[in-house]
Amino acid sequence: MGWIEEPTSGTFRLGPNLWQEFRSDTIPTPTDVQDAHKQPTFWEVDGGYLVLSMTCNWRFVNLNDKFHPSTEFAPTRPLHVYCNVGTSSMVGNRMTDLLREFKYHPQNTTHFEPIHIQYLPVRNELVEIIETQMAEVNGDLAQFREGLSILTLHFKREVV
Repeated sequence: MGWIEEPTSGTFRLGPNLWQEFRSDTIPTPTDVQDAHKQPTFWEVDGGYLVLSMTCNWRFVNLNDKFHPSTEFAPTRPLHVYCNVGTSSMVGNRMTDLLREFKYHPQNTTHFEPIHIQYLPVRNELVEIIETQMAEVNGDLAQFREGLSILTLHFKREVV
């Protein structure tokens, strides 16, 4: 994200996308963050975490720029599965027929089976047509390689 850079192993500096801003013309003494030598500092990398002091303002910039993923991990993307059979639910600030979101690994995923089966109330007692969609985060329909894509819906009869 460009917030922290590591020029040499174990040495860090602020990156171009994290700006430190002071509230006045004088630089305050940080009191809430200490470095490895127990000296006050405005920021510290502690293990895998970035710790920022609250004695100054921090501005995160270029958040809308394209993120360049690491080549260390296989590329993944979230896919959303929608279906009109279950009742709609509130996701974010809108009602939607989202059943599930899962991480799709284009090179490795041949099937996805959730660990926890999810049961939603059925919208109607009589179901004539079932519509399903697999979509990207932006709403575009997912594009897959040639072959079959199979989606299984599991219904459970309510015992009265």
